[in-house]
Amino acid sequence: MMLAVGVQALLALSVDGQPVRFGVPLPAAAVAQGLRLNGPGALQWRRLPVGTLESDPVWVEIAIVGARGQVRIAAGGQPPVQDQRGAAFVHEVEEERSPAGELRVRRWRWSDGHIDECQRTQFSKSTTIGGETYLAGEARTVWNGERAVRVEPVVHLPRRFWDQGGVLPAGGRIGEAVRKQLAAVRGKLVEMPGVRGAGDFERSQGVVTNLEYDTTLGLLRCAFVLGDSGALSQALRCASHLCDRDFDQRSGLPFTHGPDHRTGMPAPGHAWLQGLLLAGLVAADDDLIAAARAIGRGLASHPPTGSEQYEVARDYAWPLLELEALLAIDPARDLAAAADRLAVSIDRRFDPVARTYRFGEGELGGGVYLERGWITGGLVIPAMARHLQRCPDSLMAERLRLARQGLKDQIGLLGGGIPTHWRTAGGQTYAVHRAQRDATAMLLLDGLEPADLRRLSRRASFRSAVEEVPLPDDPDLPTTFSMVARANWVWN
Repeated sequence: MMLAVGVQALLALSVDGQPVRFGVPLPAAAVAQGLRLNGPGALQWRRLPVGTLESDPVWVEIAIVGARGQVRIAAGGQPPVQDQRGAAFVHEVEEERSPAGELRVRRWRWSDGHIDECQRTQFSKSTTIGGETYLAGEARTVWNGERAVRVEPVVHLPRRFWDQGGVLPAGGRIGEAVRKQLAAVRGKLVEMPGVRGAGDFERSQGVVTNLEYDTTLGLLRCAFVLGDSGALSQALRCASHLCDRDFDQRSGLPFTHGPDHRTGMPAPGHAWLQGLLLAGLVAADDDLIAAARAIGRGLASHPPTGSEQYEVARDYAWPLLELEALLAIDPARDLAAAADRLAVSIDRRFDPVARTYRFGEGELGGGVYLERGWITGGLVIPAMARHLQRCPDSLMAERLRLARQGLKDQIGLLGGGIPTHWRTAGGQTYAVHRAQRDATAMLLLDGLEPADLRRLSRRASFRSAVEEVPLPDDPDLPTTFSMVARANWVWN
């Protein structure tokens, strides 16, 4: 199956007779004209439940059945159709209660006779199935049908399609060597055993990662850029796992990593929704989209509470970054207000002498500050930059520029490795820790502008510092893979 963007068509794809169903972002003007299928088969489409009437691009579900060979989707055709006899499929939903919980069955009856079925049980008490015990609050999702085959066309979309749709950073060669390394190690990611473990990973010392740093997002980027169908299938399992196993209905946030899936405490500084949202969009899965929205509401309703040494940057930066990513696709006033408050809180912590945002966790006394450069560059600066795209502010932007300059000046002193943290006092830095082939350093580089990265990438010392990351035998591979694969600069 191969998909490409044609000159006269919005999408051109080659299908083998199997039904396909996936989500893509299309220009609003084209969607407003309706869509048609040029070629054999039947097309069914609808707008996915995100965005507003002013959104551009528009995310739509595309379903095609009865097609073989080359077909094209173009603007100027039928309006959205759903659950209509004679269409590509009919979608059915059944629900029933049992002593164990609630069962919801979704069924897609294709006009050619294929049937896809998704059974999801939400447990209200501990239940053992197939030797695995699911706790109250967990769910179990089982697909019968060719889900990965239905969604596979998104893997073959050309890179520029995702660039134009705002899904990927602009393409380039800066991270080419790192992308090759990610392609080499992706197959080394071994999921935990059983239905309950599928879609999650274990790292050293038996820690269940709970998809820390958004493994789902990293896998989807591998799928789109590297054409890796296996990465797409794995990402969809990760997204389902987050909803079924890791999501805490009381807080609206996922449980954090720990010795089991639901032992760590939910926290806004350890919650990621970008991969989940993107998985829901490309799989045209309303449940996954709803779960991403729920995490957004959870982030908005749990502002940072730490003070003094317990005030940590990630409790401000991660929620802001995730909320802004959600708002870019699905605007909402309450979420925007929460993001605005976080951005103002971060901005108030800017120190023009140290040229960084100071948080209690780094204050060592006597005016000395421990700058965690990898957090400032990898989290705080990208979050503030994303916020300023939605809410331009000249003073806030100037402080962000100074923070970037401070980071760039420190990295510009590149000797052996990349500086990940250092101490600063009175405008001077010392006790600099430099990392070589370190995932935190890879994340730090997201704080630089592309032009600065291009200049750095010409240095042999820079290239040696980022090559072969992550290593295939890394005992913490699931986490280091996620940190590297989520970094924007790696993909441009």
